Amino acid sequence: MSASAWLANERLSHLANGDLAFGPVHEEAAAALSNTVISPLAHLGAIRASGAEAEIFLQNQLSNDVRELGTSRAQLASYNSAKGRVLDLFLLRRDGDAILLETRRDTLAATLKRLRMFVLRSKVVLEDLAEDYCAFGLAGPQAAELLAQVGLPVPAQDWDWLTADGVTVLRRPGVTTRYSVHAPAASLGGLWNRLATQARPVGSAAWRLLDILAGLPAIEPQTADHFVAQMLNLDRLGAISFTKGCYPGQEIVARMHYLGNLKRRMFLCRVGTAEAAAATPIHAADGGAQAIGEVVQSAPLPEGGTALLAVLQLSHGTDTQFRLGTADAAVLTVKISAEAA
Repeated sequence: MSASAWLANERLSHLANGDLAFGPVHEEAAAALSNTVISPLAHLGAIRASGAEAEIFLQNQLSNDVRELGTSRAQLASYNSAKGRVLDLFLLRRDGDAILLETRRDTLAATLKRLRMFVLRSKVVLEDLAEDYCAFGLAGPQAAELLAQVGLPVPAQDWDWLTADGVTVLRRPGVTTRYSVHAPAASLGGLWNRLATQARPVGSAAWRLLDILAGLPAIEPQTADHFVAQMLNLDRLGAISFTKGCYPGQEIVARMHYLGNLKRRMFLCRVGTAEAAAATPIHAADGGAQAIGEVVQSAPLPEGGTALLAVLQLSHGTDTQFRLGTADAAVLTVKISAEAA
């Protein structure tokens, strides 16, 4: 059974291509922050890198030290342009002799095409797992207990993963305990049915809110090649090695690290307005024509309004108002938390 067939069987196929939900989005957001919830992760896909030189190839392409990738621990890494700007973000984990690169489905094809351009004579095969990569998320105070009840392993630390009987469970950072469950769709559908009797199903916006509150950025097609890695706080998230050697954009990333000339960082913001799309410009309240930042991603909050991860000029990190979209848009009150992550 393919991932799309499993989603269709569970009447969740509408979530694969949008932000439709099981109920009102603000109610789902509230549930995600206080209850135990289950969410299809249909927006995620993966590239499988295999072959005798797969690790060497990835070591020369990605920002993190792939040699340090453990057998039960995942690793964040960015794929950058020569100018040091992030083209895509990956969560890496080993899969036998291969390495899986989890990313968003809407960026995967372009990234895979670009990576393949650099394979040349390397002994590495890069393949889109497509329908074979499917997962759901489980989060909340009873998440660990529910996993144990259905006989699944429970990783103890963020980014640790364990596998039993062909099912992989990965612990993800969050303001509440979070896991993703990965398996062939035929197994995943049955697990969903068992867990959904005790965990509330929620849509992708609620899961994205948990990512945002955890300070985890995502690259969408419209934000690819916009941000240097440190602007997304990837240095603080452990996604950059400053000792591994060369990779695309390494000189820019290293210069910013050692010279300390970073002028923008990612902040967690709360605004009382409708959701803002990724890449939406942010202007200062005084209406200056030059944007002071850009939305990375957003999700509805329980009380109304929106949570944003936004890259802002550091000089505006304490602002209490800004404008979304254009310099003459309505002035919005904003609560900016300390730099995310």
